[in-house]
Amino acid sequence: MIRLQDIADMAGVSRTTVSNVINGNTKRVSQSTIDRITAILKEQNYVPHMGSVMLSGHGSRIIGVVLGFSFIHGMQSLQDSFVGEITGTLQVEAENRGYYIMLIGGERIDNVVDMASRWNVEGLIIIGYNEEQYHQLSRKLNKKMVLIDAYPKGGYSFQNVGVDDYSGGYQIGEYLHSCGYHRALFVAETEQDSDYARWLGFKHAMEKNGGFCSRSRYVVVPQEPRRRLKKYEELLPHFLETKALAFSSDYTAVEAINYFTDRGIRIPDQISITGFDDNFYAQIVRPKLTTIHQDVHQKAVLALRKLLLMAEGKEPAEKNVKSPVWLVKRDSVKE
Repeated sequence: MIRLQDIADMAGVSRTTVSNVINGNTKRVSQSTIDRITAILKEQNYVPHMGSVMLSGHGSRIIGVVLGFSFIHGMQSLQDSFVGEITGTLQVEAENRGYYIMLIGGERIDNVVDMASRWNVEGLIIIGYNEEQYHQLSRKLNKKMVLIDAYPKGGYSFQNVGVDDYSGGYQIGEYLHSCGYHRALFVAETEQDSDYARWLGFKHAMEKNGGFCSRSRYVVVPQEPRRRLKKYEELLPHFLETKALAFSSDYTAVEAINYFTDRGIRIPDQISITGFDDNFYAQIVRPKLTTIHQDVHQKAVLALRKLLLMAEGKEPAEKNVKSPVWLVKRDSVKE
């Protein structure tokens, strides 16, 4: 097992200097020395004794990743491709910078407070919290925090990284309208946050030529899979009549394609379908899914950059950063 002294010998510095770099106490250490030690630590897969790190009173080099929900689309959150890509990217990017990732279940605020305090985390990146949950946590925990895909009621009072959901919804609505689907439906699992922003974009695109897109075209389906499929069955005649469905996620769009195909309904000949996210489901389903692409990897990178900047005592220029999205045309829409 490699020791701290071994790392010091390889870097040509003292044991104290290596310890300072690991603990984040680098004010008197040159950047070239920090880079050299960090590279050796990574190369040697050195893992510090966390108890010693925390007792040192310096930074733990641990970043907490809070999952605000245990289930999404009716499955465990870590099974979801979006959550998996976010957490996987954070792990790789954090390790490249000499940090460690700790997953924290966030459904109970007190659990986040306990874990973040006990492990002396440098800060938190939070997935699945709304504005109220953020304020509840920040009142109990004095840590730097960056949220992902959070929607406040007013302006942003917290650091957030998201995507332009409205633009994505607009692009889908505009595309379907141009293909002649003037009565297309928008299908989502909720009536809030990103789903609602995507609906507004969809609605405004449909109305841009003077038409009216009524609230009845916003179809909310259950989050539990069996109940969701039952809802598809109930609405099937209406779906066939309107001929086009814009789903708020790739997961539910692919699920619907499989459901309809199993019942002999031809996609896109009888029903055209679009999604949102452009995850790996979109490319393996048949027909391949027309969808909105968002750069999930970049979203995670931006969240980490924000948090590390805040850890240095600096304030990011913008509280809310929105990544652009774009339409990806494949085979699930009949033009």
